[in-house]
Parts: sequence; structure tokens; C-alpha cells
Amino acid sequence: MAMASCIVVDDDPDIVSVFCDMLCMIEVNVLATANNGSNAVSMYKKHHPDIVFTDLNMPRYDGLYAIEKIKDIDFDAPIIVVTGDSDAHLHPLLNSLNIPVIQKPFAVQTIKKAITDCLSGNLEQASFDIEYRFKGETKSYSCTVNYEQYKNLKELPIVEKCEMIKKSKKQFDKYADEMHKAINLAIKNDTSHIRRLSEMVT
Repeated sequence: MAMASCIVVDDDPDIVSVFCDMLCMIEVNVLATANNGSNAVSMYKKHHPDIVFTDLNMPRYDGLYAIEKIKDIDFDAPIIVVTGDSDAHLHPLLNSLNIPVIQKPFAVQTIKKAITDCLSGNLEQASFDIEYRFKGETKSYSCTVNYEQYKNLKELPIVEKCEMIKKSKKQFDKYADEMHKAINLAIKNDTSHIRRLSEMVT
């Protein structure tokens, strides 16, 4: 019996072939493959695998697109990045979601450990700093959020720009409830609370 099911996302068919062979060796069932982030989202909706393995750099729709869209569908979806980018682990999105990164070229033991870590459920959600701007304003603000709060803030009609900056070093636990309240008020077009929690950037 397979230990897990997965989809594999990479635009290089040779890498997909080698990676799938390695997954077969450790009894991981590959349900489907995709060659860009958009196809990955479609395959996730169709198969609902235990794990998504994705490259980052792909034409048109990249791995970051796939990660964000899949997390919108199922925030708890386990995702592992497989990339040749040695700085990938520094990306704010991967940091904020504590997504494991496997470097190419990959080894079977590295893949196996990443799967075990990913499925253990012990990966805590981190916080990170964002920069955002309200529509019709020129000044920007910065604050600390978790991924769910970032997503909610980014989708507000009154917010024009919302970008991740870096992983936060703040003690977020005490701050999280206040930020949750602030975003709920901003949904009702009351931005006073979130402005107080944020620092002005420009």
C-alpha cells in the first residue's frame, strides 16, 4: 500500500520522469503531473492528493501561483517545493507557510524526510511583514501578519497593493488577535485600527 499520493509539477519532462521514479521507489503514488502552476491547481482540484511537489520557475504560471491558489482551496494542503534555486528557502511565502524545500539534484532520502516532515503536521505557520497601500492614497503601511491574514487583507476592495516583505522576528502571538480584529474592521471599511497597528513606510 502506498504511503502517500501526490502530484508532481515541473516544466522539465526529464526531471518529472526521474522524480516520479524516485517516488515510486519509496511507494508514493503519483496521481498526475503538471507543467505549470495553472495546471497544478486543476490537477489538485481533480485528485486531492496527500502532497503536492512543485518547481518554482515555470513559464506563465509559476510554482508560487500554484501554492497560493492551492492554499486558497485547502489551507492545510501539504506542499513541498523542488527547485534548483538555492535561495528559495528565503522567499517570504515559503517561509510564512513553512513549506519544505528540496534542492535539485535530489536524493531519495531527502525526499523521504521531506514527506515525513510535511505529513507529520508539526510545521507551524510563521508570521511575516507586509507592505500595503489603500486605494486613492500615496503612502504605504507595514505590519506583521500570518498567511491567512495576508490573504484576507490582500482581497479587500479598499486595498490597492499588498506585498510580502520578509519573515518577521516579532513575537506574533500577542499581536495576532489585534490584527484579526483590525482586518475584520477593515472589511467594514473602518481602517483606523489597522492603521494604528501598522507603521507608515512612505
